[in-house]
Amino acid sequence: MSSDVGLFEAMYTARAIRRFKPDPVPDALILEVIEAGTMAPSAANGQPWAFVVVRDADSKRFIQQRYAVTFHAAYASGRTQIDQAPSGSQARLMTAASYLADHLADVPVLLFCCVERYGARRPGREHEPRHDSIFPAVQNILLACRGLGLGACLTTLHALHETEIHERLGIPAAYASPAMIPIGFPRDRHGPIRRRPAAEVTHWERW
Repeated sequence: MSSDVGLFEAMYTARAIRRFKPDPVPDALILEVIEAGTMAPSAANGQPWAFVVVRDADSKRFIQQRYAVTFHAAYASGRTQIDQAPSGSQARLMTAASYLADHLADVPVLLFCCVERYGARRPGREHEPRHDSIFPAVQNILLACRGLGLGACLTTLHALHETEIHERLGIPAAYASPAMIPIGFPRDRHGPIRRRPAAEVTHWERW
């Protein structure tokens, strides 16, 4: 991370960024954030992850077409719901999320965070992704992006079109892609994150 953004500052200010400048992101920065992801813990240190960097314009349009359909279906075609949403942070979040869905192809980098499925090691759950071994890496990547001055956010709606997207990107059937992270230089600013106080969600000894 850059020297002027400490660990706790990164955690407390890494807002989800959904609007990006068109400037390309250098390969070196992408590899740096992926390397940060690979420093995360994984079950039995199995490191069952792989990462696909998508910058091809046609592939990004292919992904956006499917992502946008799913987003607007999930949020009642977006615009009407956004217009009716309460004022404040929730309305801003919905507006930014809708913007991302409609402009995903313009994001400089779409990073697919892939992980092995359980396979034969978990009978009855063979096709499930090893979530415990990918989401720590995802969080490391988000924090690394913040530390390097990049914007990023966690998205998952693409997973509803996994078969088509995996075929397009050549992702093997033995892997799932539970997380996609749009990455670029932010148009919006990082800043303080609002969360419920820890005291409200903490139980000592017993719930």
